[in-house]
Amino acid sequence: MNKTDVIRTVSEKAGIESNICEKVIKAFEEQAGDALVGTFKGTKTNHAELLAGISGRTGIRQEDCEKVMTALEEVVSAGISDKLNFFKRMFSRN
Repeated sequence: MNKTDVIRTVSEKAGIESNICEKVIKAFEEQAGDALVGTFKGTKTNHAELLAGISGRTGIRQEDCEKVMTALEEVVSAGISDKLNFFKRMFSRN
């Protein structure tokens, strides 16, 4: 699944326009990088802080950001699960 497919699927699951989903996902990518750097420095970012940061970066309501992030988590989890099942099936044939 490419990024366009992910955005479209997240938009469908969240019930939010794809352009808004794209902004939230991009802000999440940026925010996640900042959170990772903070972790290396000994600072932790919780879920509420992450959502507040995304909302602040995008100007999109925090409730909508949360809907997008929940849908993104589902889409990514399903994609990873599909990949793992593919490898499980591939290796079980040998």
